Amino acid sequence: MKQILLIVFTALLWFKMPIRAQEVLITGTELLKRSISFHDPNGQWAAIRLELVLDQEMPDGSKRPSNVIIDNKRSEFELSFVKNNHLFTWKVDGRDSTASFMDYRVVTDSIASDSLGLNPDRARRWRNYYSYLYGLPMKLTDPGTKIDPQVQMTKFDNKDVLALKVTYDAKVGKDTWYFYFNPDTYAMEGYRFFHDEAKNDGEYILISGLEIQNGLRIPKDRAWYTNDESKWLGTDRFIEMKVIK
Repeated sequence: MKQILLIVFTALLWFKMPIRAQEVLITGTELLKRSISFHDPNGQWAAIRLELVLDQEMPDGSKRPSNVIIDNKRSEFELSFVKNNHLFTWKVDGRDSTASFMDYRVVTDSIASDSLGLNPDRARRWRNYYSYLYGLPMKLTDPGTKIDPQVQMTKFDNKDVLALKVTYDAKVGKDTWYFYFNPDTYAMEGYRFFHDEAKNDGEYILISGLEIQNGLRIPKDRAWYTNDESKWLGTDRFIEMKVIK
């Protein structure tokens, strides 16, 4: 009788086992594919124009409104924000040429322009930064991205999540990233990066809310914290988003 009860109990455990607990067996590539299907089900990221108005909240209580244009079809980018009562703008066109302005004017003094970050390197860094963060998880298919085949179930922000480890070819990047996905919907829950994982440096990012437009599901708010102390560094909040096909 005890053996029969044991067999029945074991069978019930198998039938009640959540599907998400078994999803750890999927490969990293498959997990990424499912997450992209959630966030960009029509596969349109590569050919859209994304216009964003963001409010960046700082630990000192200040806020910095920013306007961002990511035009993937034309490979163009533009960022504008106000700092110290000046309007700063960076642009990158489809030929990878750049232009930078303060109050709509080019700063001709090379020392001043460099100290203000009004140079080609900063323009391209801004482009790479915003295109990467607001293009996730689709950007994880870019050349030079190395997807770890093993997926693990773990905790992130007190939630059960599927963790995907990502590294890059040396010419692309040196950081180690972990991306966390909802095990039921495959929506992205957040991510973290390390410069040196053994030192627990780097930062983690909690994302909340979804802005849904023209079939795209873009995470809305991103709160940044240090890995070692969980110190809040700031939050990027959506004010407005426009997706143009």
